[in-house]
Amino acid sequence: MEEISISKAAILDLLRVKDEFDAIIESIELMGDSQFMVSYNKAKEQIKKRDFADWNAL
Repeated sequence: MEEISISKAAILDLLRVKDEFDAIIESIELMGDSQFMVSYNKAKEQIKKRDFADWNAL
């Protein structure tokens, strides 16, 4: 039987790649949700027009 050695840095790199992959999958899932996309695009327009409450004033 062969032994395989994996460095801690390689494991950390794999975890980072997994986290990035999970974020991409989540983004794809959100883009497929039409209700979310309507809300997201509305929020982008509001930000573009600066149509939002000032947190410091609240």
